[in-house]
Amino acid sequence: MNNTVYTLTSNRNDRVFIHIMTGHFVSANNHINYYIGTSDIKHNHNVSVDAAMLLSEYYNANGIHVDTVLCLYETQTLGAYLAHELSRPNMFSPNPNQTVYVIGSEYDASGNLIFRDNLKKMIKDKSVVVLISCITSGKTVERAMESVEYYGGRTVGISSVFSAPESINGVKVNTIFSKADIPHYTAYPMHSCPYCAQGMPVDAISNGYGYTMLG
Repeated sequence: MNNTVYTLTSNRNDRVFIHIMTGHFVSANNHINYYIGTSDIKHNHNVSVDAAMLLSEYYNANGIHVDTVLCLYETQTLGAYLAHELSRPNMFSPNPNQTVYVIGSEYDASGNLIFRDNLKKMIKDKSVVVLISCITSGKTVERAMESVEYYGGRTVGISSVFSAPESINGVKVNTIFSKADIPHYTAYPMHSCPYCAQGMPVDAISNGYGYTMLG
């Protein structure tokens, strides 16, 4: 694996950036050739604030009302700033609804997203944005959307730091970075990974929280 870490800056705001590293990585549903590091956007106050401003532009410009931001994989800080941007007056929405809920994710033993009784009111009959750091195949987001529907809510938006797909289940992905920024980014089904076929060892296991090196 090439241990060199590259920094990729947003062309809309040079204070918003991610880190990328090439290699053979295993994610929840695929094998991928790039690890996308989003820790600064999720945990660095200054970067997170600016990233939230970028993500909010889509909803404000398109007049999409948002009641709740559902945060997956440690995106609560980013979600709080996004909610702040969506709840304050702006040129597109001078009198917005001042209440935007921010909730985290919890999974049962089978991997289903669940909402406790004290949080159900923040999903039922609400317009929900699913927020996640990276989207590779979209399967994680699909399951989150299904859970929102089970609890009586409606997914009106998907926001991410990086996304390979442009839309999921007919909902456009509002993302800061896309495959246009990393054109060689590729996800392979586990049973047809060319790296595995060549006998190339896995460098690290990755998920929405980060990565763990092997060997």
